[in-house]
Amino acid sequence: MNVKTFGRANGGRATRAAAYRAGERIRDERTHETYNHSDRDDVVHKEVTLPADFAGDQSVDWARDRSVLWNAAEHTHRSNARVAREVMVLLPPELTPQQRTQLVRGFSQELADRFRCAVDTTVHLPRPGADPRNHHAHLLMTVREVTAKGFGQRTTLELSGMERHARGLCTYKEEFMSLRELWADHTNESLKAAGLEARVDHRSYRAQGIDVEPGPAIPQKIWYMERNRGRSTNAGDAIRARYRERVQARERQKAAESKQPPGAAIAKEVQEPSVARVVTAENSRREWRAYRDANPHTPTAEESARTWLEYRKSQPPEPTAKDAAREWLAYRERERQKALNPTYGNEADKKKVQDRSRDNDYGLG
Repeated sequence: MNVKTFGRANGGRATRAAAYRAGERIRDERTHETYNHSDRDDVVHKEVTLPADFAGDQSVDWARDRSVLWNAAEHTHRSNARVAREVMVLLPPELTPQQRTQLVRGFSQELADRFRCAVDTTVHLPRPGADPRNHHAHLLMTVREVTAKGFGQRTTLELSGMERHARGLCTYKEEFMSLRELWADHTNESLKAAGLEARVDHRSYRAQGIDVEPGPAIPQKIWYMERNRGRSTNAGDAIRARYRERVQARERQKAAESKQPPGAAIAKEVQEPSVARVVTAENSRREWRAYRDANPHTPTAEESARTWLEYRKSQPPEPTAKDAAREWLAYRERERQKALNPTYGNEADKKKVQDRSRDNDYGLG
């Protein structure tokens, strides 16, 4: 499951995204541009999902019309406004087409109920020449809640970190992880209902305790470039080379650990636990209080200022601005005399003057 946003700042258009994903022709009433993708033949299912309590409510029929919905989303005066958010999910190829469609519809309904938004759902078949297992779905979500009178306030998914904290909500990262877990639960329920043993896990290999190097993530632009050219690119080769280095390093580490004497791995685990300490704001505050209690004599700002004043009194008086200027003028005059008169000064000074490659008057001539 991946999430991306469409905003004016990066040239995103909700109308263009909806037309492409649904394989339809939509005219953007704000820019007067027309996006026509009606020639697509890989769209096997599409529908606009609204919160369940709007079932049978004709007052929100405007949101069920794809063109009206996304033109309304584009109707904003902010030049950098976010206009849509997309959740893209991969569908298990082991399921039948009907089972995959029901899986996506159930997940879309839960998103619509959870965030009170409209979810434009489209299910796509694998493209010709692509991986035949690449059944996937695009869930284009509105960034504002749907009401009978139009769009309402922003969904909780679009709130800033400060706003989420003020409302007692979890962080966006925690929200995103909960959505990944929710999609994994829906997928596993569908696999179980179909009598299949395959399961998915939204967690990383490290979180699952699996000592395997994750496969290399090739960015979409590089992947499409390599597919169109029919050969690899320097950027893609560099990513794959780094992946091979990580695999080899992991293998060397395993080989070194296998040669350790009995009990060494246990001792290492006791000394260096493999689970990293989770740093939270509460942990930081607790550690700071413990440090402050262990160091009760830390000087205050007033004590530091008093110590500095006492130190300054114990030192000889510093030269005044006039003294510094007088010393600088005297130094400048000595240097001028050295430059103009090679016989001025001692033998060392004369040698320096003779070795100079240019007449250095220090910008005073």
